[in-house]
Amino acid sequence: VEDALYNNTDITIKLLEYFYTKFNPVVQMADREGKLTEIKNSIHELLEAVNSLNEDRIVRSLLGTIEATVRTNYFQQDEAGMHKNSISLKFHSAKVPDLPLPKPVFEIFVYSTFVEAIHLRGDKIARGGIRWSDRPEDFRTEVLGLMKAQQVKNAVIVPLGAKGGFVVKQDLSALTSREEKSKVVIECYKTFMRGLLDITDNYQGAKVVRPKNTICWDKEDPYLVVAADKGTATFSDIANGISKEYGFWLDDAFASGGSTGYDHKKMAITAKGGWISVTRHFAEMGINVQKDPITTIGIGDMSGDVFGNGMLLSETIKLVAAFNHAHIFIDPNPDTAISFKERKRLFETPGSKWSDYNPA
Repeated sequence: VEDALYNNTDITIKLLEYFYTKFNPVVQMADREGKLTEIKNSIHELLEAVNSLNEDRIVRSLLGTIEATVRTNYFQQDEAGMHKNSISLKFHSAKVPDLPLPKPVFEIFVYSTFVEAIHLRGDKIARGGIRWSDRPEDFRTEVLGLMKAQQVKNAVIVPLGAKGGFVVKQDLSALTSREEKSKVVIECYKTFMRGLLDITDNYQGAKVVRPKNTICWDKEDPYLVVAADKGTATFSDIANGISKEYGFWLDDAFASGGSTGYDHKKMAITAKGGWISVTRHFAEMGINVQKDPITTIGIGDMSGDVFGNGMLLSETIKLVAAFNHAHIFIDPNPDTAISFKERKRLFETPGSKWSDYNPA
């Protein structure tokens, strides 16, 4: 991609001109759309001289992506008149070239020197969790898969599914203490949340207000919620604090919990929903999951919302194996009463891992 831009600097300059013409609010223009069409036509003319099919494809893809961009915080400034420390771009996903299916309705990409993040929405009214991803090369692929699952899960409720994820670019292995690592991750999460709200509409009374210094090429879009997910289970208060900082209309309902919301982990909402189908499945085989021992294997750990709560919904569960991103847990023939108490202890210990399970 860099070579394609470097080898065709005349086109690269035109791509920049297209972006600035589309989004720079300082430039007053009577016919902004007409000017964009003019620049686009000149790019297509210059493409006729590009000999490399690959470079031609890259340039067209970049142009198409800028065309699909509907908002950015690139021209916003903070109270001190400085540029933001991250760039947010909101895309009308259906118009982005070469995206894998299913295409969300909207996505917001947040980029800085220390964090990259994506938020995918299945519709304007959509909700879902934000996760700390450990897949820097393909975290959008990960989040897209999760958004698809969220769409299915939310099919019987309103609103539709959404999902977000961020990757920490700093090497956390160089940090020794959990507090140091946590501080870095939280700063990345905060940047992501601010990047989302930078380009999200707000309500003032019944009136929808657009973000300052932002040219919007989409319709009003003030609904945005972020829930907790893998690695962010305790971050809801942080997100709600940023919501208040921005004067966002959802206030502390921006993330899971809040003064009038639900704490998913505390109430075990998702786990209990899944447990209903588990109970039914075993009942059809004449097994009572609350009285009869059942062997279980799973993916997750006791600090997780769904897995942690799920493994405490019956005292007769014999958890024989489980794994997460760090550990493999094996207990071939567990004592149901003792193992239940140990799982409960881990669930109630913040940030617990399988390596914290008492081998005795």
